[in-house]
Amino acid sequence: MSDPLSKSSAPTSGEASFTTLDRLRSGQEAVIVSIEGEALQRRRLLEAGFVPGSLVHFLMATPFGDPLVFSLRGTHIALRQSDARHVRIRT
Repeated sequence: MSDPLSKSSAPTSGEASFTTLDRLRSGQEAVIVSIEGEALQRRRLLEAGFVPGSLVHFLMATPFGDPLVFSLRGTHIALRQSDARHVRIRT
């Protein structure tokens, strides 16, 4: 018998999965859901264009894996992995 209050970690068909921006792989796209973190950090990400509802495309990681390069709102933006972890996305 299954517990009706338990949550499955795997999405069911038709259900979007949620993660953070640093988890995208080359060529993947996602929609920004929210920005987390301290107020100054959230403000800086919002001013850079990481606005909920925006489509973001992961282009590449630099040779050592940090920073990550994204295409967002008509521009390319490099973002540290530590900052990308604060951007919640839906794939």
